[in-house]
Amino acid sequence: MVEQEDRQLQKNRRKRVERLKKIILITAFATILTPVIVSICLGFLLYGANARLRKIEAEKADMQSQVDELSLKIDNLQESITFYEEKQKSEQAETETVLENENSGQDIMTGDGIKRVYLTFDDGPSRYTDQILDILAEYHVKATFFVVGDTSEEAKALYKRIISEGHSIGIHSYSHKYHEIYASEEAFFEDFYLLSDYIFDVTGVRPDICRLPGGSSNTVSQIDMAEIVNQLNAQGVTCYDWNISGGDADGHGLSAEQIALNVISGVDTFQTSIVLLHDGKDKAQTVDALRMILDELTGRQELEIKPITEETPIILHITH
Repeated sequence: MVEQEDRQLQKNRRKRVERLKKIILITAFATILTPVIVSICLGFLLYGANARLRKIEAEKADMQSQVDELSLKIDNLQESITFYEEKQKSEQAETETVLENENSGQDIMTGDGIKRVYLTFDDGPSRYTDQILDILAEYHVKATFFVVGDTSEEAKALYKRIISEGHSIGIHSYSHKYHEIYASEEAFFEDFYLLSDYIFDVTGVRPDICRLPGGSSNTVSQIDMAEIVNQLNAQGVTCYDWNISGGDADGHGLSAEQIALNVISGVDTFQTSIVLLHDGKDKAQTVDALRMILDELTGRQELEIKPITEETPIILHITH
């Protein structure tokens, strides 16, 4: 009996030992496996977090690109607004001056009874300058171009063409920004010499005639225009205004027919006619009007159409 109980006790002890071993093994396995599982889970979480971070960074970069693009568009728009505001101010100032001085009444008798007409074009060169030069060549007529600054290759070719085809070239202004040019004498002459040097560099010819932006009696200038004219004269540069305006300064007001009529009626009035026209970037009507003007004037006897030279009588709105 005792022996049987001992065997039972040993059997129970072995079972407890086996259970203990299992517990130890399970605990050890769990101790080893748990960090692995945790590491794997953390790895997946980290991978997902990195993926989301990369996505966020990509979205941020895309948004920044859109912001930069929008900012550039805003800057370009602001520049365009500024440009057109300045252009509008300049054209308005010139239009006011033209209207004030249109067909100014100044005339110079020719002495030999021959009417002399000087066609002048301001604000070019532009794409219309080529067309105007073609028309002038077709009618065998020479004219005068008071130019502004343009560094494009097309403009350089036009400066050269004006001279090579026997037309006169004169200074109008480099920037054509009235409020900057006329802010002071220094500002005026800085702009003037900039264009004079540029034309000389491009063509080898230094202009000795000029037309002051808006004319000598413009209403924008903050400086003494008579003093400017005197200083230019002292340097061998002669200024010319006009006594006939085609009325095309605005660019989208008058028809070609009305521009032509303005010129022709003015020529009927004067012995010496200096005609103000424009060959800027919005002067399609002027191109059409020019052919009408030349159809009428070149058929007249006792009338000459000439470019401005040192022999041309001076018509100036102000005394100096």
